[in-house]
Amino acid sequence: MLLINFWEWLRGPRDRFSLEERLINAVGILSVSTLFIFVVYNIFVVVLLELALATAITVFLQLLFFYASRFRGNFRLARYGFTFCSYVFLAVNYYYSSGINGPVLFSFFVTLIIILVINEKKHFLYWVLHCATVIGLLSYEYHYGIVNIYTSSAERSFDIACIFCIMLSLAFVLIKLVLKSYNRERNLANKREQELVLLHQENKRLFSIISHDLRTPLNNIIGYLELLNSQMLTENDRNMLEVQLLELTNGTSDFLTNLLSWSKSQLDGTKVQLTVVQLDKLIETVMPTINPLAVKKELRFTTDFSVNQFVADTEMIKMVLRNLLSNAIKYSKIGGEIIMQSKELNGEFILSIADFG
Repeated sequence: MLLINFWEWLRGPRDRFSLEERLINAVGILSVSTLFIFVVYNIFVVVLLELALATAITVFLQLLFFYASRFRGNFRLARYGFTFCSYVFLAVNYYYSSGINGPVLFSFFVTLIIILVINEKKHFLYWVLHCATVIGLLSYEYHYGIVNIYTSSAERSFDIACIFCIMLSLAFVLIKLVLKSYNRERNLANKREQELVLLHQENKRLFSIISHDLRTPLNNIIGYLELLNSQMLTENDRNMLEVQLLELTNGTSDFLTNLLSWSKSQLDGTKVQLTVVQLDKLIETVMPTINPLAVKKELRFTTDFSVNQFVADTEMIKMVLRNLLSNAIKYSKIGGEIIMQSKELNGEFILSIADFG
C-alpha cells in the first residue's frame, strides 16, 4: 500500500494533474528506472563503459525532465526533451551495441510507443522520424561498418534475450498503465454523464412542479380581477374582493418564495429535512392559495383524519398536497365534494384525496 501511494504521488494528484500529464510523469519514472537498469547492465554484464556513461548521462537528463514536469509543470520541456534524448540515446546505443547484430532495434518499437503516448499531436511526424533514424543508422553501418562487440554467438544471444525481456516488460507496464488510466477516465465520464441525465430529469421535474403550482394561485388572482371588473358589484363587495385579493397576492408571494427556496435546495442537492407535521395545520396553510377556485365551483371539503401527525419534509409535502388538491378541484363538478382521509397502515402514514369528477 505504501509503494502504491508513493507511485501515485510521483505521478501527481488527480485533482492537480490531467490524465495526459500524469502519463508524462509516469513515463518519466519508468524511463529513469529502465535506464538505470541499463547502466548496471552495461557495467557488470556486457562491460561497455562508454555506453554505461552515455546511459548515465541520459538518466540524469531524464531526471531533470521528470522534475520539470512533476514539480514545475513544464510538460512541454518534458515531452520534447524526452523525445530528443530518445533519438540521441538510441543512435549512440546502436553504434556501441554492434548495430544490426545487437538488440537496439527492439528499443525503437518501445520508444515510438512512449513518444506517441506523451505527445498529443504530430504522431505521423514521429513515425517518419523513427523510420528515417533507423534507415539512416542502417545506411551508416552499411557504408562505414560498426564494430562487433560480441566474442561469441552465445554472448550475442544472451544480450539480445536480456534487452528483449527488459523492453518487453517496459512495453507491458506502459500499455497496462495507459489502458488502466483510460478505463478509469471512461468510467468517470460515464458516471458524470449519468449524473447529468439525472440532473436534467430533476430540472424537468422541478420546473413541471413550479409551473403547476404557480398556475393555481395565478388563476385565482385572474378570477378576482375579473370579478372586480364586473359592473354588477356593490361597493361593499368590491372592497371585500380587494381585501381578499390582497391576502391572496401576499399568500401567493410567500408560496412562491418557499417554492423557489425548496427548488434551489433540491438543485443544490440538499438532503430532505424531516420534521413532525400536523396535517390539519398544514392544510390550513395550503387552502388559501386554492380555496378561491373551490368557492367558485361551490365545492365542499370533508375531512376524516384518523392520524393527524406524521414525519415528512414540510415544503415537499406542501407541494404534494397542493398538487393533489388542485387536481381534485380541477376535475370536480360544480357543487361536488372532495374527501380527505388519513390513516396508518403497517407503520406507514397514508393520505388520500378523492374527488368525484
